[in-house]
Amino acid sequence: MSPSTPSAPLKKAKALSGPFLVCVVLAICIWGGNWPVMKFGSQYIPPLWFAASRFVSAALLSFAIAAAIGKLRLPRREEWPVVLGVGILQMGLFTALVTGALHFVMPGRASLIAYATSIWVVPGAALVLKQRLSGQQRLATMFSYLGMAIVVLPALLHADLHGMIGYLMLAAASLSWAINILQIKSIKGVRLDFDLLPWQTLVAALPLTVLALAVEGAPAFLAEPHAWYVIAYTGPLATALTFLIVLQMTQRLSPVTVSVCMLGVPVVGITLSSLIFGEALSADLLMGVALICLGLLIPALPRMAWRRSAGVL
Repeated sequence: MSPSTPSAPLKKAKALSGPFLVCVVLAICIWGGNWPVMKFGSQYIPPLWFAASRFVSAALLSFAIAAAIGKLRLPRREEWPVVLGVGILQMGLFTALVTGALHFVMPGRASLIAYATSIWVVPGAALVLKQRLSGQQRLATMFSYLGMAIVVLPALLHADLHGMIGYLMLAAASLSWAINILQIKSIKGVRLDFDLLPWQTLVAALPLTVLALAVEGAPAFLAEPHAWYVIAYTGPLATALTFLIVLQMTQRLSPVTVSVCMLGVPVVGITLSSLIFGEALSADLLMGVALICLGLLIPALPRMAWRRSAGVL
């Protein structure tokens, strides 16, 4: 595309079926619930082992299911870049940074920073994918940005050194996921089906396990009964099941829409964190969450209503 050629508008997302929409909402709720679970688990499991155990358990389960249903196969050559990108960026690096950050910050606001991928995806979609936003997407993004700023800035202004380290780790986690979203959208002809999930979780599990052994030593936490409950939630449920749904979202929807939808996770996380850990629901937090929810609702509004308001047939 030459510099004088105008950027093409984002392609319309495929219509989502009712069952898939239910799966999306379920995935958002499970990942939202994963934040207080991870905070609870950080009392018993060191951060690198936490991330490693999550993907080891998910890999074992997904390999077993794939073999049982006849879908276990080696990825094709053109699929390996996506397998490596998802395994390293979205699974391994993101989870390691998040679990480390939860040793310094509370899960509510932390979840918002980690899932603020739209901060990176919106400019990235324009620069890397040469896409421009629709009116609906621009408005949704504006409300999401404003909501994030209202929630995050007060926390940053009052953070101590440990808090700042935690927030920087969360920002890096958000960036790693955003890069993977853009990578997936830039690679054509690769379907993110269950066939690839075992290998993606394995790619995440292997380096995390080696790193955990080198840095944190033997997994002594396995003797703690509470740790097994945490692993059961974060591995099979919040990884093997939920990542499959979210990867399908990434493939079916535009990168901006995916990043805005993922802000539903911290809304659930903040709500549960306030109930479980007593994280204060201050006025700025409630206002920010309300704006983010508005940003989530706008892309779901009927497109015909927007066309009529814009005078488009």
